[in-house]
Amino acid sequence: MLPSRLVAELSIFAVLTLAAGCAGVGGTSSTDDPAASVAASNVAGTWRGTIGWVGAYQYEGESVMALQIKEDGTFTASVTPNHGTNNYAKASTLSGTVVTHGNRVTLRNSQGPWTSLTLVRAGNTLYGVAADPGFAANAMLKLNRDAGQGP
Repeated sequence: MLPSRLVAELSIFAVLTLAAGCAGVGGTSSTDDPAASVAASNVAGTWRGTIGWVGAYQYEGESVMALQIKEDGTFTASVTPNHGTNNYAKASTLSGTVVTHGNRVTLRNSQGPWTSLTLVRAGNTLYGVAADPGFAANAMLKLNRDAGQGP
């Protein structure tokens, strides 16, 4: 069991990250915009990381995610649950288009659990907090670009 202070700090971090993510999302460009495609090419490559529920207690939702962003602004991703005793995470696939706006990277799904997922980019890391639609729980995502790809 996690100490209550740690849970509180993680919850505050999650709320602040979510608020920061929502603050700059308005007015994202459409995928037909050539500038959006050029910007999407800057994040092209393979990204791998984890998804974990914020403040999980008796049950958890922990997964590994592999995200492939192509030069043309499309993406595919697979989510695989980690092995845990009380892990409620479900395997899923995602695909769709990528739109970038500043340091925000939005994955617009045509299939999968999230219809739209906005992450913040810091160098070769994408991170963010999103509501897991399957269990209505907040999940933290952190993906790192595979070595040798991009800046």
